[in-house]
Amino acid sequence: MICPRFCPHSEKALSLLVQHLSPESDSGGVPRLVGIGGPGGGGKSMLSDWLKESLPSCEVLSLDDFRLPRASRPRHAPFGSHPDAVDFSRLQAVLTSARAGGPVHQPVFDLDKGHAQNHKVLPAADVLLLDGEITAYEMLDAYLDVRILVQSSLWTQLRTRLNRDRGDRGCSLSKTLKIYVQSNLKDHPRFSKGAEEKAQLIFYRHPRKGLHLRKNLLIS
Repeated sequence: MICPRFCPHSEKALSLLVQHLSPESDSGGVPRLVGIGGPGGGGKSMLSDWLKESLPSCEVLSLDDFRLPRASRPRHAPFGSHPDAVDFSRLQAVLTSARAGGPVHQPVFDLDKGHAQNHKVLPAADVLLLDGEITAYEMLDAYLDVRILVQSSLWTQLRTRLNRDRGDRGCSLSKTLKIYVQSNLKDHPRFSKGAEEKAQLIFYRHPRKGLHLRKNLLIS
């Protein structure tokens, strides 16, 4: 795992967040659902991986895997950044089970075949991190105990997509740019309206300087 860089304020906030989410804090024995949202390529997974390593009992639920099969998506929602491209009923069932302390069944989306092939069961944990663009959307408001946003410049988002979607996922340049325009320039700004006001923590990812704290309403 790449260890992210933090500014002093971010480092302090994250240290206090780890204490806040630790099993010793009073959660009444109910798993806490923590959303890590923001635009694609912004740095959500980097922060999620760091928190998983830092918390004693934590798992990451990838919301990207709850996308509908490509063949079943409406024409106006070709990518998972649009709410209508998400299998929300399945996601609701999983989050309801997690909230009740039950098993968490995560589908595994096959990028080559365009649909979920199977699923995996996440181990029981005190904290479940919901990693995905749609965590910033209103559709998940009722399920989150804490919402954290990771923001970045459009250039950082584009550069990350070019490296990840082209290099790691084998997408063509044309498809990568199409995803970027639809997801980062259209869908996310449209459906994440109001998320900044609702978020307890907001970080800004600088490509060289790391994560900087922009908002902290959760801990002092």
